[in-house]
Amino acid sequence: MNLDNVPAAPIVYGVEDRFHYVISDGCVMCGSCAAACPADAISAGGEQYEIDPERCIDCGTCAYVCPLGVPQPV
Repeated sequence: MNLDNVPAAPIVYGVEDRFHYVISDGCVMCGSCAAACPADAISAGGEQYEIDPERCIDCGTCAYVCPLGVPQPV
């Protein structure tokens, strides 16, 4: 496949190309997401677990291990 004539994706300054996960109100505080997070980005908050977007590596492990599928990418 020749990629010589394929235009490069435009660069948009100020817009990051990464996302992170957030935990919604459906969290039942089971702790499975925090125990499985390889980046140690999840901690217990007031009424639910919270994900630090600066530490989140976008791997999706939290969503995979959550029995309710609460963590979602944003």
